[in-house]
Amino acid sequence: MADDAAAVGVTSDAADRRQRLQSLLAELAALDLQGDAERVRGLLAEAARLLDRSAEPQRWAAFRSRYASLSEELDPAAAAAAYRDALEVWDPVSDRESWLACHEGIGWLLARQAPLTPAQQQEAIEHLECAVGERPYLAAILAPLYQFHTLGDPWANWQKRVAYLEQDAALIDRASEPERWARATNALAVACQEEPDADFGAALERRLARHAQVLAALPAAATGARVETWLALSECYRFRCLGDAAANLATAEGYARDALAACRPAAGWRLRAEALLALARVLLRPGHSDAAALAEARALCDEAAPLIDPALSPALLATVESFRSDICLEGIAAGDLAQVEPLLAHGEAALALLSAPEALRDRRVVRQVIADGLLLAGRYEQAAATLRAALAEATAALAEASSVAGRMERIWEFRDSAALLAHCLLRLGQVDEALRELDRGKALFWRSDRRDWTSADLAGLVPAGGALLCANFAADPGAVTIVAAGGSETVWLPHFGRQRLLQLQRGEAGAAALGGWLLAYHQQQEQAAGWRQMIDDTGRILFDELWQPLLQRLPALGVAADGELMWLHQGGSSVFPLHAAWYTDDQGDRHWLLDQHVIRYAPSIGALLAARPASAGTAQALLVADPLCDLPFAAIECAWVQQALGTPAALLCNDEATPAAVLAALGRVDILHLATHARFDLERPLQSCVFLAGGERLTIESLLPALAGRPPALLALSACETAMARVASTPDESLGFPAAFLHAGTRSVLASLWPVDDVASAFLVGRFYREMAGGAKSPARALRDAQRWLRTVTVGELMALLREAKDLPPPAGPLAAATRSALRSYAADHRPYAAPWFWAAFIICGRE
Repeated sequence: MADDAAAVGVTSDAADRRQRLQSLLAELAALDLQGDAERVRGLLAEAARLLDRSAEPQRWAAFRSRYASLSEELDPAAAAAAYRDALEVWDPVSDRESWLACHEGIGWLLARQAPLTPAQQQEAIEHLECAVGERPYLAAILAPLYQFHTLGDPWANWQKRVAYLEQDAALIDRASEPERWARATNALAVACQEEPDADFGAALERRLARHAQVLAALPAAATGARVETWLALSECYRFRCLGDAAANLATAEGYARDALAACRPAAGWRLRAEALLALARVLLRPGHSDAAALAEARALCDEAAPLIDPALSPALLATVESFRSDICLEGIAAGDLAQVEPLLAHGEAALALLSAPEALRDRRVVRQVIADGLLLAGRYEQAAATLRAALAEATAALAEASSVAGRMERIWEFRDSAALLAHCLLRLGQVDEALRELDRGKALFWRSDRRDWTSADLAGLVPAGGALLCANFAADPGAVTIVAAGGSETVWLPHFGRQRLLQLQRGEAGAAALGGWLLAYHQQQEQAAGWRQMIDDTGRILFDELWQPLLQRLPALGVAADGELMWLHQGGSSVFPLHAAWYTDDQGDRHWLLDQHVIRYAPSIGALLAARPASAGTAQALLVADPLCDLPFAAIECAWVQQALGTPAALLCNDEATPAAVLAALGRVDILHLATHARFDLERPLQSCVFLAGGERLTIESLLPALAGRPPALLALSACETAMARVASTPDESLGFPAAFLHAGTRSVLASLWPVDDVASAFLVGRFYREMAGGAKSPARALRDAQRWLRTVTVGELMALLREAKDLPPPAGPLAAATRSALRSYAADHRPYAAPWFWAAFIICGRE
């Protein structure tokens, strides 16, 4: 009887639910879905509760989907939850449209939130990408999601961003929607220029051309799009590398003023604020803005600030506070220390507004400005804490990057923060930690174990009777920490710091065009005499301003005369032949640094510690000679190398020297000698290459996997530009042939700083191997002695050397005979290779 009563109760309850549901549906049918939205939502929610989901899943899901659609504006969180409920029911095949609508709804609702957490960004992307194939208009939402995506590899995210921008632009008819087309095209131009680790100058020119095309195509009535395009062009000209720098800045200012003048109230508060800040950005030129420009920039920020709602656009208001920090920094640099507290206040306000995960780079820039101001004010503890915060965030972001380009982009976010932190720590007397922080910053691309070296590790690197010289040119004055057996000491260089180093590299600060060493380098073919004079003149400056203060301190630290000095580069010092420094005595006689000390180089301490143990026994060698058949002296060079080695060496000549053959041999040889052409790529260092048979390129990037096994103990790159590293941006000395091989375990790398003379290089490299024969000398000492020999060798001595080579097999023998004949026109005591251009290009990087 009890069971029968219960069954009756259940039946009665089900009937009541059906009756209530029918009543709800009748009421729904009579309501206005928009005007009575709140009531409709309530009825739909109740209807879903009344339905048995397991018995009528699709009907239940339909109620939840309708509820979600009506809730998007009223209650986004409830809408997203309802879409998720319905998505559990809809089948992606049989319920395709409903399934797509749920994915679109969830993705759109998440994308509207600000700020988005990284997990929310990822979820929005995943949902929208389920639907974008059949609903291509969703590309317009996906593109900005990938722009600010903090998870995943930056380069992969960039590829997706560009693809979706292109998809969105393809949907727009330029004739009927000119403003929308302009905005889409401008966004695509910006994205293409922001390719991770791309050639910045070339990418900027392509972007500029696209913006110019948009401007030319816009009708006069398209005021908003015209203003946006002017602002984009202003930014391009502000950063432009080509052309006259002053003219580019004037053009940038002109576009910014045009944009501001056209921003009438109808344009909206955001566009007006962006135009005000664009002009302020042009006027704020660190180190070069005059008082009037700073005053106008401050006024522009003051006008922009009240226009911006921090809830709607926190990043834009952060830009105002960031610019105010820049203005304060200019005051501190001019000696007004009263600007320190306002700098801190504006900087902290900017950081508070930049809380979104994707604002990593903007936060780092703000912290850098704060740190610069604190450094100028002598508040080193505070500056160090600020820089540590920047580095901690950037380190976490780097963990997401997997591709080469992606890692390079994330490393760029560090820029010189690690070096500046090390500078602060040196100021505070924390020398060991300063050297560690500097090394952490240098080794970001290569290291995976993240193990810091110990004091014992460092002591083990000090050459017998010599010293490590750890440079820091992140600020002024520069500093070099000497680490020797007799102790350590940081030497401050009042005349050689960041500004002086940049001046030597690029010319006078604020100059309209590139100057200094880099200009002479780029013009070396057209103006060979000027380039050779630059090498000579720079050597004198380096001795007077850099080396002299260091040499004075070495004896007290136990460094012997003719002791070996290991120079650890920083700040782009790797571009200079530091070993070719010189001075004249009272009698006018010239004296060279390399006559006093052996100079060896390294990009970082970590690179030295990666060296594999020295192998005992006979060294196996692979020689690559003249793959392009246009370096005839490479044959003589390799013949001399084989003679000096005293054991048979594998030789790949001309078209035998393919990339495959070289890569196949890498794991079996102790010495790899490449006598060929090379090219260093300043913008993309890992695409730097040596040229092999048929003009094929063997890049650093393609070498990395082959080096993972058993790298050669000695790599001799008898080619042009193989010792160069990126000097325009961080990580400078940590990218290039030497760093790649050293971090892979190679002990020593012979490489060159500039295009070298074929004949002189053959003499020098052949002598280098002779000096090293039988292990008599380390590679660094052997090179030093070979350079001293080439500097002083006479025509008579060269003719005797060539006489011995004339019987070598062709083409080496006949070429030696012909060269010997050509030398007869010079006096026997003439020293043809005395100038540093001939001998100073080659350096040794590494452990020995």
